[in-house]
Amino acid sequence: MITPEPLNKFRVAVPSEYEVNLLDALASVGIVHLESTMEARSVLPPMLVDVLEGKISPQTLDVNEALDVARKVLRPDDILLKQIEEKVEYYKQLLKLRKIVDRLYEVGVSPEDMGKEKLGLVTDLIIVTDENLHDAISSFLSLGAIVRRGRISEYEHVLLLIYKRDLKEKVEEFKKIYSKPLELPSWFYDKPEIVLKRINEEENEIRGELHHLLVEVANVLRDAFEFEKASRLEAIGNAYRALKELRKNKEALADILYTYASLQLAYKECKENAKVLPRLKVAKEYCELVQSVLEEKVFTKERIEKLTRLPPFSRDPQSISNSIILLNKYVGSLSILKEALTKNLSEFCSNNARIVVSYGDEGLKELCETQALNLYGATEIQKGCVEWGYGCILTIPETLEETFPEVLRSKYNALVYVTRCDKTDLESLLQELDKKKQAVKNSLIAKILKTTLIHFKVDLQKVGEVLGDDEFLNLVELYKKAFEHVQLKPLPTEDRFTFLRNLLTSIDSVVEDIKQVQEEVNNILELPSEVILSKLATQKILLRDILQKIGEYLSYETTLEAMHRAQPLLSEIRVFRTRRITYVEGYIPVRYQESLRRELSSRVPRLLYLKFDEVKRSEKAPSYIENKGLKKYLYRLTSMRGTPSYWEIDPTIIFTGLFTIMYGMMFGDVGQGLLLFVFGLFMLKTKYPLLGISREGAGTLGALATLAGISSMIFGAMYGFMFFLKPLATPILSPIHDVYEIIAVALWFGVLQLLLAMTLNVLNLLRFGDTLGAIFSGMGGMGILFYSSGVAIAYKLALNNFSFSALASPDVTLLLSLVVLSLIIVLSFGIYETITSHHKEKLMHALSEVIEMIIAFPANSLSFIRLAAFAMAHEAFSILAENMALMVGSLASYLVANFLVLGIEALAVGIQALRLTYYEFSTKFFKGEGIEFKPIGYLSQAVSE
Repeated sequence: MITPEPLNKFRVAVPSEYEVNLLDALASVGIVHLESTMEARSVLPPMLVDVLEGKISPQTLDVNEALDVARKVLRPDDILLKQIEEKVEYYKQLLKLRKIVDRLYEVGVSPEDMGKEKLGLVTDLIIVTDENLHDAISSFLSLGAIVRRGRISEYEHVLLLIYKRDLKEKVEEFKKIYSKPLELPSWFYDKPEIVLKRINEEENEIRGELHHLLVEVANVLRDAFEFEKASRLEAIGNAYRALKELRKNKEALADILYTYASLQLAYKECKENAKVLPRLKVAKEYCELVQSVLEEKVFTKERIEKLTRLPPFSRDPQSISNSIILLNKYVGSLSILKEALTKNLSEFCSNNARIVVSYGDEGLKELCETQALNLYGATEIQKGCVEWGYGCILTIPETLEETFPEVLRSKYNALVYVTRCDKTDLESLLQELDKKKQAVKNSLIAKILKTTLIHFKVDLQKVGEVLGDDEFLNLVELYKKAFEHVQLKPLPTEDRFTFLRNLLTSIDSVVEDIKQVQEEVNNILELPSEVILSKLATQKILLRDILQKIGEYLSYETTLEAMHRAQPLLSEIRVFRTRRITYVEGYIPVRYQESLRRELSSRVPRLLYLKFDEVKRSEKAPSYIENKGLKKYLYRLTSMRGTPSYWEIDPTIIFTGLFTIMYGMMFGDVGQGLLLFVFGLFMLKTKYPLLGISREGAGTLGALATLAGISSMIFGAMYGFMFFLKPLATPILSPIHDVYEIIAVALWFGVLQLLLAMTLNVLNLLRFGDTLGAIFSGMGGMGILFYSSGVAIAYKLALNNFSFSALASPDVTLLLSLVVLSLIIVLSFGIYETITSHHKEKLMHALSEVIEMIIAFPANSLSFIRLAAFAMAHEAFSILAENMALMVGSLASYLVANFLVLGIEALAVGIQALRLTYYEFSTKFFKGEGIEFKPIGYLSQAVSE
């Protein structure tokens, strides 16, 4: 079809309570273009509008702006304002706590140490204002305390104090003078990561409560109708956004599946020695790595560094490095512990002594081999190393049972275990360490496998087949159905508003379940191998349920997306609210009209008004151009010039045909055309983003190159060219030898092209209803008369060797009269339009057309000589190749010539073909000022079926 598809304009009116039903019906058809008719305004502040429409979530809420908005719209004594102020104040306290924890972490202090005494030192903190800051620091320093500070607000600082126990009373006196009251919650005194996690939870809870309060404020402010209206639309927007967020969990679920796979593979490798990795085509070095872990080989520092540089582990080298080092520590601890058990422990143990088993970095060797042990009252039982780090087993006094291991952990990064000085207890510790080593080994293997599988994008289906696990294969199938092979569904016929709210709740529940399963699966990594499979079985059941729910929920995504696209038009610019009536209008292809009527009748309980009208000629309707197959790529030729209007001919096929013919005429060569054809097929199939172009642009380039290659081969056969070698056969037309003939062909082709352009303009004007313009305009009937007469006169002159005496012949005199007459008619038509329309621009337009007819028509015709010029230039390269062959050899000369032609001339010819198509041809008839048809969805085929 060379014209846009016929459309009908529709108008629908329904009671406002059925707006969601209306949106559902429109979304079910999909191929509808909604028209803007009026703009609605809201009396609510923009922030409250965004909150109601779901554009602001609790996570994106600006807390300070929320407080400002609440203070502007609520009375000072309003209970909602007081609640908001309380929440914001608590939120600011949480921000201060976060900065305090961050500052403590920077100086190596844990919140759990606050107020506690260790080794005679007390750690404490106070809050001081800017005005007291320097006095406070000076006072505490004068006591001999260590002071660290950090800003926690615009005018407040936190001071970390470390001082001796006997200074506590004096410190308390200064705290009363300078300290600002700060109530730390009980959960603050814990490890940094736990405290930060609690702060995050508290912040999210406060944000959720504030968001809820803002929704309540907005609901109080607007009247009952606005509340009802926004609630329905909010349900659509929130449900759609929730589905989009749910889809984002695709990576998380894939991660869970890969974790499952890696755990099962690790179990098979560890317990069954199944050798499954080679079957997954995993590189040999990764198989050897897993084998080294299985054999509990100690990794040297150099090997660890080399390992972390491998592509799969380079993104998070610290994680894999820490796991390997931890395994090294367990292997080393077990090694020296076994040796220690061969000794007589009674020789080393005194009353109430404790045995410390430690293995850390090489710095531990300095402690174990010097007199430093005597400072702690420690005695060496065993020491040694296993290619990495160093370890020792010591006896220490019972009083150092807590402090001494902490020194080993913090200073030497050691793995430390403490037990009683008894052989039975030591043997029990040996068994415990062995179990933990196995758990660490399983975890490390699973981590290596998971990282490798994800990096090399190993298909989960293949992994399941190698494992022989039908349950896992079922999970993979459910995953693909949920995210890749979604079966589209319309909304249920029940109360859609209630359904959307329930859907939103269900999606939130599934998202929480995903987080829980992900956390549980990650915890399984740390468990002993004998319980892994049972734990996995439980989580598989949960994951199956999650994937089934996701598949069901995402089946509504396309419908809700279409409803969401229509929603802004309904709520903002296209809904009349008089007497609680929702009114919408738009355009639909004629062939889908009955589908829309049927869906509206079945989905909307009460239709107040429904009418379909044909598009009037005076109406500026959108253009629906269905581009399928190759045309979807070729349409880019047209869209770069603009969108055809509804009454305008779609020139895509014509543009493509002319471009292809002109390209082949200028670049006629069988061999190079074949290369161009192959290149086009490659680009069309792969959409490779060559030189940074988009994939869509790559498809267009591929389609044009394919057609241009075919044209080049056809014209190459006519010219007898193939890679500039000897002619394939006697050429039908030789550009460089038949110069006049090739120029004549080019000129006549240009004449036909310009006549075609003006004929298309006549058709366009007739479709627009401008019959007089089609006959009397300079680009219409009079233009055709002028140009065809002028071409006939030029032809007569050429036949008479351009002798002006030929102009005196009767037939030429008639043609000259037609030329002059056409110019007079065009100018007279301009005067007529100026008088009848009272627009002086019409006369100016007529004058410009006359000038263009006199100057531009001949110039445009001569522009087509470039077709002959480039054809001759192409053949000239063959002569260049022949001449170069005498100097550098045939092979080199032909390679250079063909390379230059493919690299330079092929591009230049394409530019020239586009120029002739766009400038000389399209400007005569194509305006490209149409409106693009923007459907709200693509569900019409499903509806029609």
